[in-house]
Amino acid sequence: MTVSKEAYEQNYQQFRSLNQIMWQIPVLAMTLTGGLWFGVSTIEDNPLLVSVLLLTATFGNVVLSGVLLRFRHVMGCYLDWLEQADPEGFVDASAGTDSGHWVERFCNRDKTVRTLFSSMLWWAAACSLIVFLGYWNNKLGIIELGSSDTSISYYDAHATALADGYESVSFESAYPYLADKIRAAAQPLDVLDIGAGTGRDASWIANRGHNMVAVEPSTSMLTVAQNLHSESDVTWIEDRLPQLASQEFADATFDMILLNAVWMHVEPADRAASLARIKALLRPDGSAFVTLRLGPVNEGRGTYHISAPDFVADAEAAGFSVQPRGDFADLLGRPEVSWKAFELTH
Repeated sequence: MTVSKEAYEQNYQQFRSLNQIMWQIPVLAMTLTGGLWFGVSTIEDNPLLVSVLLLTATFGNVVLSGVLLRFRHVMGCYLDWLEQADPEGFVDASAGTDSGHWVERFCNRDKTVRTLFSSMLWWAAACSLIVFLGYWNNKLGIIELGSSDTSISYYDAHATALADGYESVSFESAYPYLADKIRAAAQPLDVLDIGAGTGRDASWIANRGHNMVAVEPSTSMLTVAQNLHSESDVTWIEDRLPQLASQEFADATFDMILLNAVWMHVEPADRAASLARIKALLRPDGSAFVTLRLGPVNEGRGTYHISAPDFVADAEAAGFSVQPRGDFADLLGRPEVSWKAFELTH
């Protein structure tokens, strides 16, 4: 086969260009997938957008895998042509070897790079599809997978995204009456915060010299709290109502118990047992402070309907004396949400 130098150089440069582009495809795929997955992790409650992003990640990786195969086929054609044009100067790296370690034999096989790249793209596509199916399975409850607690699953998935909003509101702004009561304490109090979230409240109280125990059922949220407030002397516990069965509670009682923005996550069937557990942990002269989120039920966050009259009736049935401590607008600016605070005593 006789070819001109110009033709050989042109095809050689075409091959180099294709090779450079081929190496960029996996980078493009991982950037696409990572960006879309991050977008999904920051979305609170928009099933359509979540579905679009996850399906884009799935089909995007499938398409890029097809593009990669096509690139490799075209490059193979160029390599065949270059070999025929200059058989003596052509370097053939396609032949494998039967000797050496199995890793070496695998890496030296023909088309190993293409196989690895394609496997990575198909893996990303499969993971995106699994996340998509799992998302809708959790929303529709088709197949029970692990914990059925939607609220814990939600906070596990969105802990980092939610933290900024929670931490932007100070403890004093959220609970002025409670802040004044803590400041007025003549001696250090033993305080329990149930559903501690990002640890904002627990940290504020601990930093004023009180003995603070913070309970949070979401593993991800508890990790965020520990990282954000690592300097505060807080005992962090992963537990939940109505059990609160951790060893730390075996003989513990508290001067003050906080239950802020939690009651809407407690299943109606567990509310009587939860109040009884709080009563058992509260010292005779202690107080429990509860804030109720009044507004639409958000099934994606695992909330249930609550009302102030129902809560008061349940608390009194559990043996508490109930005192209202004010009505508040939502500090995160949600017009459909309002708050009511109560103090419970023996």
